[in-house]
Amino acid sequence: MGSKKINLKIEKFSGLQSLSTRIAQYNFPTNITAGMETPVVFPRTIDFINGEQLRTCIIGLCNLKVTTQADNYKVLLDPFLIASNDTELVFFIHESSHNEKDIYKLINGHDFDSHEAVIAAFLLQIYSNYRTKLSHIKDQLEQLEANSSQTTKNEELIQLKNIKKDTVILEHTLETQHQALEHLFKLDEFSKNLTDQTVIYNIKTAERQITKLVEVYRDLIDAISGLFSDIMSNHLNHLMKYLDSAALVISIPTLIAGFWGMNTGGLPGRHSEQGFLLMLLVSGVFTIVAWIILRFKKFND
Repeated sequence: MGSKKINLKIEKFSGLQSLSTRIAQYNFPTNITAGMETPVVFPRTIDFINGEQLRTCIIGLCNLKVTTQADNYKVLLDPFLIASNDTELVFFIHESSHNEKDIYKLINGHDFDSHEAVIAAFLLQIYSNYRTKLSHIKDQLEQLEANSSQTTKNEELIQLKNIKKDTVILEHTLETQHQALEHLFKLDEFSKNLTDQTVIYNIKTAERQITKLVEVYRDLIDAISGLFSDIMSNHLNHLMKYLDSAALVISIPTLIAGFWGMNTGGLPGRHSEQGFLLMLLVSGVFTIVAWIILRFKKFND
């Protein structure tokens, strides 16, 4: 299970109450769980001396839950805690979380020489999960952009709304998590126990790249939203133009028939058996002429 210096423990919880109970057993401050019900603002780092006079660092972070392909548009945050001191490394994870499998896979695949090295490697794993989620968002945006010129159905608009919601959640989670990691990296104990100092640079680079990708995709979402609005407005303009042209063409025979229907003297063909046919002929000629003019001017496109 890796180096002998690693004393790993995993504590599972089913809810905030069970998490508080487990934290109290370690004599850790229970207020570290504040905000876990709203994971976007949960990430934080605290450094303290516990009851056994051990300097302990507790980090609250958010990973992404594994979802099925059909639910890829959903961002499901998975908040958890890491407590580290000279004697043990404890992960507090939800009983439905996939973090346990990732942690053991990480431990078994590397030979870590400190708890800080395990934490750093797991941080890189977290940002790898964020990158995977963003690749899903990228694919969805490309599909929406390809469909934008062909359809403006509600399904596409609802999907665009869901993607925009995801990016907002990711953006604010990354911002809060950035503040937690900045505090962590400033702790002398954390950086001192890292044999490979480049890992902090790698974490910061991954974080910066993910944050930038979120900003780029957010701008793309705004652009695609504007494109959908412009296409819908264009379709509406063409429809109104067609309806106005049709109304104008129909109004010509209506107007002529209205004149012929007046109960006054002097109307052509009033006393002729051919008067009705004459009215139809005149109406038809003017209607066809109006249609040709509108067609030539492309007012009915």
